[in-house]
Parts: sequence; structure tokens; C-alpha cells
Amino acid sequence: MRTDESKCEYQTMSLFGDGPAPEPESAPVKTMRLVEIFFDGGCLGNPGQKYGSFQVKLADREILRRSRADFGFGTNNEAEFNALKLALDEAVGWFQAQAIDLKSLSLCVATDSTIVRNRLVVKNVVFKKYPSSRRMFVLADECLGIMNRFGKYAVVWQGRENNVKRFGH
Repeated sequence: MRTDESKCEYQTMSLFGDGPAPEPESAPVKTMRLVEIFFDGGCLGNPGQKYGSFQVKLADREILRRSRADFGFGTNNEAEFNALKLALDEAVGWFQAQAIDLKSLSLCVATDSTIVRNRLVVKNVVFKKYPSSRRMFVLADECLGIMNRFGKYAVVWQGRENNVKRFGH
């Protein structure tokens, strides 16, 4: 299922508001190739053994896929961020190996987790003193640091059924 790019509201940010300034309105319009990342994380027990899967597409063609990577012990929400971080790391490595400049790419990250979406678009900024909350904020900021390297990016929420069809979990 292709992400409807018209639903993507592109923005560049970090949890700490230190993202780059927007381009001036007079800048020429750039044609960017679309990169889509689909991912899902889970846990056997919560907390429990974390796992995750991802798929990366470039211009609607699959370039990377990983099924059921193990992430150690933690929570479901941490597993979601672990799966996204792994997808981003491997995608960046692939683009670098192909000599593709990340700034020439438009990234759309699709998630079925409202917590992940809200953390990545900085709607959920309450920092609780629980270790799992701290770990998720660190993972979210690491993901945002990578996402900010792309020309633009968006985070969209998609229903759970999309990931069940795509990854089987």
C-alpha cells in the first residue's frame, strides 16, 4: 500500500527545536524522490523480548526489508523506535553506498503507533522520570537527527492492519 503523499505534512524539527531554518520562499522548487519507511515493533510480554520489522521503498520500489530483528528486553514502544532507527540507519547506509545525497530525497515515515508519531512531531513532550520514557526520548531524538538529514520528511499514522498485512505481526 503506497502512502498518499498528499497526506504528508513535511516538517523539519527535533525534540529540542534546533532544526535548520526553512528555505526562503524564493528558493527554486526541487523535484525530490520519495523514500517511504514502513516499520513495526513489538514485544513478547510488555516489557519483554523486543522485535521489529521494516520495509524501505524508493520511488515505490522496495530497496530494503528486514523481518523480525531482535532488540533485547524492553517495552513495545521502545521496539517501535528500535525498528524505525534500524530502518533509518540501513537506509542511510544504502543511499551513501549508491552516492545518493539525502537532501535530494523526501522521506515519509508511516507508523501505526500514535506515541511514536506524537513524539516525532513533538506533540508529546512530557518527559517522565521513568527509565522507559527516557529511553524512548533518546531513541526519538536519534531518529529525528537522521530524518533531519533528508531534504524534507513527514510522519504519518496508518492503521494497524497495514502493518499486519506487510509484516505479519
